[in-house]
Amino acid sequence: MAVSVYFNNQGATREQFLIEDMIIESIRNHGIDIYYLPRGSQSTQDELFGDDPVKAFPVAIKIDMYLETFDDFTGNQEFFSKFGLEIQKAAKVAVARRTFQKYVGDYRILPMEGDLVFLPVQQKILEVKFVQEEKNFFQAGKVAPYMFGLSLEAFKYNGELFTTGVKEIDDIGNAEAVAIELVLSSGSGSFVQNETITQGTTLAYVGEWDAVNLRLKVRNVRGTFDEGSNITGAKSGAVWTILSRDEMDDANSSYDDNTRIESEADNILDWSELNPFGSPNEI
Repeated sequence: MAVSVYFNNQGATREQFLIEDMIIESIRNHGIDIYYLPRGSQSTQDELFGDDPVKAFPVAIKIDMYLETFDDFTGNQEFFSKFGLEIQKAAKVAVARRTFQKYVGDYRILPMEGDLVFLPVQQKILEVKFVQEEKNFFQAGKVAPYMFGLSLEAFKYNGELFTTGVKEIDDIGNAEAVAIELVLSSGSGSFVQNETITQGTTLAYVGEWDAVNLRLKVRNVRGTFDEGSNITGAKSGAVWTILSRDEMDDANSSYDDNTRIESEADNILDWSELNPFGSPNEI
């Protein structure tokens, strides 16, 4: 005898909608608010290697998800490998399909690997490594997944651009990005954080503006800034002249010592010689 067509079929039944409503209500009652960052790009994706060399995250969308690993992060945690210290913290979250498509539907209809998730409570950014679409056995039949399961791992910053408008997230990008410091001499206006500054074809994003000492920290630099020329803020309209720049050391790192190493090397090697590593008269 076949199953009941009134309660168990592959069409969109009231029972299926009821199950989905209960899942959404459960996540709202027991879940947490999370920011979802769909991945964008500043460049053309490399179709051969499947790589996106300049990832960008222009928006962060608040959405309710259920944190399945509620007691602690899983994974290998912190450990030393042949590449040094590695941190592999993992977590799992679940998000209702209807909720995701309601809030993130303008960007994508389902989660994708490479997108990011920001946990406000832990102040951590995690990367989506795997999307599980078959998270239910669909006892009442299947039309679409009731919810998605996301496997997350600690995000490793690699020059991505954060301009989401959420200060907590953008500050992480400003603190982790490789930055250079520009010393300015004269000009007018006040730069705004995350705005673009230009000098001809050279472009960068403002990380921090010290109006007292006239020092500007910029990140995601494309090109080379020339001393003695003006830079212009795209949003603020500020115009200042560059007095000097430091492109040797990372302005965001207290451990970067390229300048010190070069100074020490100049005391050891005589660069006026044609061949400082061999006989002075040999080329």
